[in-house]
Amino acid sequence: MLGAVVDGDRRTVTFFVHEKRAKRIVADLEQNGRVALGFAQASHEAYQLRGKYISSRPSSEEDYAVQEAYKKIIRAGLMQFFPEELATPIAAVESDYRPSVAITFRVEEVFLQTPGPGAGTKMVVE
Repeated sequence: MLGAVVDGDRRTVTFFVHEKRAKRIVADLEQNGRVALGFAQASHEAYQLRGKYISSRPSSEEDYAVQEAYKKIIRAGLMQFFPEELATPIAAVESDYRPSVAITFRVEEVFLQTPGPGAGTKMVVE
């Protein structure tokens, strides 16, 4: 994943995947319509969103700006744990994000995935 955007309704999420990887993902989504997207912060806080696939499209210039900001956040997070000479190459792994595909889905369920006694717990979505 190369970043994500939560829509103003707080129920719709668009995430970005490199075009090469997106072909199979979109084919699977068009077949079964179900999305499960996991994400975590360096602090170990982690969640999984599950929902219904809505659409996919080529990423726009605005989407690429989001992806660039995402890459900077990842690098900054890595620099909390690694010296710059190690953090920069690790962050660069996802640097080739063009062309990418924007995949949008409607969130129906949220699960806590942070390691600990509550991991796997379904959260209340308001």
